[in-house]
Amino acid sequence: MIRAAVLSIVLSLSLAVHASVPPMVSEVAREYGIPDQIFYAVILAESRSATKAGAKAWPWTINHRGHPHFFHTQVDAYAYANLLVEQGDYSFDLGIAQMNWRWHRDKFDYNLWQALDPRTNLRAAAQHLREQYDRPECGQWEVAVGCYHRPARGKQDLEIAQSYADRVMKIWWTL
Repeated sequence: MIRAAVLSIVLSLSLAVHASVPPMVSEVAREYGIPDQIFYAVILAESRSATKAGAKAWPWTINHRGHPHFFHTQVDAYAYANLLVEQGDYSFDLGIAQMNWRWHRDKFDYNLWQALDPRTNLRAAAQHLREQYDRPECGQWEVAVGCYHRPARGKQDLEIAQSYADRVMKIWWTL
């Protein structure tokens, strides 16, 4: 409880600094009433890739069964995701926010191409994060971040959610 109160105070003080958050991420965060640095930290936790310009969120990322794949283009990522779906495998995360196709494909009208569009993917992620924040048991941003990754509330789920939230908060502190 004290940890969440301190986080809320620090978060409110830091919201004035937006320089490190890409404009599209910031715009989508505002659309859903999400602190943009928290949202960006989630995105970095999900799809960060080393580039010549440093570590950046990568829009054409697919994580299949724990193995991340970074594609050069949306076309390449789509071809791989489509192959998985054709094989009946829906258990993969895709896009800049790593939305799980099995659980969130309805947010993209079941359209893989749309799911790989960065803005569309960010909006789906922001909607999911906002839905978690709006749940009574997840109504603080640090908790909502954990719920974003693991919405269930069993004992093991809570541990996994907290571990994820801790990882995202460490990223947030570096922004």
